[in-house]
Amino acid sequence: MSDSGLPATGRTVEVFDGGGAVGALMRSHDWSQSPLGPPQSWPQPLRTVVGLLLQSRFPMFVAWGEALGFLYNDAYAEILGAKHPRALGSRFQDIWSEIWPDISPLIDAAMGGQAIYREDLPLVMNRKGYNEQTWFTFSYSPLRDESGKVAGMFCAVSETTRRVLAEQALRDLNETLEHRVSEALAQRKLLADIVEGTDAFVQVADLDYRWLAINPSAADEFERIFGVRPKVGDCMLDLLASQPEQQAAVKAVWSRALGGEEFVEIGEFGDPTKERRFYEMRYRTLRAGSGLRIGAYQFVYDVTERILDQERLRKAEEALRQSQKLESLGRLTGGVAHDFNNLLAVFANGLQLLERAMTAEQQERIHAAMRRAVARGTGLTHQLLAFTRRQAINPESIDLAAHLRGMREMLEHSLRGTIRVEMNFGADLWPVKIDVGEFELAMLNLFANARDAMPDGGVITIDARNVMKATDEGLPTAYLQLSVADTGSGMPAEVLERAFEPFFTTKEIGKGSGLGLPQVYGFAHQSGGQLKIDSRIQVGTTVTFLLPRSLREPAAPVDATSAPLLRADGSGRHVLLVEDDAEVAALSREMLGHLGFTVVHAASSAAALGALANARSIDVVFSDIMMPGGVSGLELAREIRRRRPELPIVLTTGYSGAASGMNNAEFRLLLKPYSLEALADALSVRAR
Repeated sequence: MSDSGLPATGRTVEVFDGGGAVGALMRSHDWSQSPLGPPQSWPQPLRTVVGLLLQSRFPMFVAWGEALGFLYNDAYAEILGAKHPRALGSRFQDIWSEIWPDISPLIDAAMGGQAIYREDLPLVMNRKGYNEQTWFTFSYSPLRDESGKVAGMFCAVSETTRRVLAEQALRDLNETLEHRVSEALAQRKLLADIVEGTDAFVQVADLDYRWLAINPSAADEFERIFGVRPKVGDCMLDLLASQPEQQAAVKAVWSRALGGEEFVEIGEFGDPTKERRFYEMRYRTLRAGSGLRIGAYQFVYDVTERILDQERLRKAEEALRQSQKLESLGRLTGGVAHDFNNLLAVFANGLQLLERAMTAEQQERIHAAMRRAVARGTGLTHQLLAFTRRQAINPESIDLAAHLRGMREMLEHSLRGTIRVEMNFGADLWPVKIDVGEFELAMLNLFANARDAMPDGGVITIDARNVMKATDEGLPTAYLQLSVADTGSGMPAEVLERAFEPFFTTKEIGKGSGLGLPQVYGFAHQSGGQLKIDSRIQVGTTVTFLLPRSLREPAAPVDATSAPLLRADGSGRHVLLVEDDAEVAALSREMLGHLGFTVVHAASSAAALGALANARSIDVVFSDIMMPGGVSGLELAREIRRRRPELPIVLTTGYSGAASGMNNAEFRLLLKPYSLEALADALSVRAR
């Protein structure tokens, strides 16, 4: 039994009587590991303070003994956060190790017998797993044992973090507001000074066209061009009542602004008898604090000199373009005229020779020369149309390696025997989507340039491989890289810079039109790719294409040897030939007659419709697209299709751009010049 007559457990219950959640925790706590020891051994002063703080709703704690064992109530447990409940009975320093450097001097003073008070002490605590800035107001009071010696300390504490932060935010807000007010006043004065002193013409008007404000520059300018001086309160329409034209011009722009439109416009104003000027006017809506539209304001700048300078520049640029156009046209016509005169000479001389007696071998040589002349003329026309971007583009997915192998014989025939062609292709080349005709022309142009650069012979190497290149946005993109390299004389830097310039050529008149490399450049970019050219003197030139990979399977190449035979010839069939050119019509009749057709010729669309209306037996219509009289061959074909939907129609033209209005596969198209075989194929008959 104890001195009080109660068992030890009974005394423990009395010490922790009540106390809420923390009191209950104290009653069930294992005190064997606490520096305070079992509660029944606690001195009376400690038991008294513990009983006091457990009954209080104000945050309190007591630290007792040499180790400053820690005891607290429910209200203080909230301050501890995640440190509760392990803080119960532990050493004070272990609990608040992160703030110990800040509070240990205060604890030492309290343990020395001094009462300590601090208000809004800033402390960086870690009670939720992270450091946070806090503020506390508290008092430390020394506690004495029965002998009168200081054995602990008692603390009543209040966290003031929210109040301190709120007061700080309020101070910051007040400072910000004071700063903003001062700044606004300064800005308003500065703005007034700027508006008054600026060369810009500033005007503000209400919805009745009356000036609410106008700066001196605007008033001076208004007086200068209209002869009257405005002031605040005047109505601009009344002020210009004696000048109806000027009044109407001013009203036209201000009415838009006063109607709520915000815009920038350049206009010419002023009395015709005085100086008229050009002005750039910027209108904005003026609103009251409630948002209600009450007028408009205007910033105006005199841009007369700028407008006049632009007009002078436009005229100078137009004169320069005209000069360059004439210079380019001179170079173009010189080269093209020489080329076409050479082609005409082939035909003129060939016709004269064919009129004479000659062997079959001689006739074949003349025929071959004429066929080559036709091919050259077709190629030159194709180049001109491609350069002017009037050549229809017909891209398709192809196997480039297979196509180049198929072109090899044609490419080699364009060279001299002293030039060797090598082809190196990477494995599993990706297909590309390109216009085959444009590609073949580009390759012929490159081979022609390489041939001229190697008069003593050399090697042309075609190399193709798959590559990945980054776009401007840094995204990897799949390309097929194709390079054509020669071992020729190369180009100096000044020539290389102008290599893709239309009509530029270093060759003699008649040796080149200056359209070859521009066509190559155009082909690459029309295909969605890139082109680069590298050249070194006496080393050679390499032209490199980057052509985007096509995700479509390449079209199967057509094997001419396995092509099906054409249907029966035109014997007994009637063709309506619609052609306005008498010479072309005469030769076309001969070719159609050679195929066995009976030809009905019409020189215009109207005549063609008349021929069909005369109940003639017509089996097929063969019409030029470009026709005189306002009705094109395409329009004629559609009208015939409407009248006789079963009648086959074939269209022809020497300018593929003329067929641009034709829907996909609407009619069969045959480009001029065409061979007898091509004509037979178009009309679905066998060439005899």
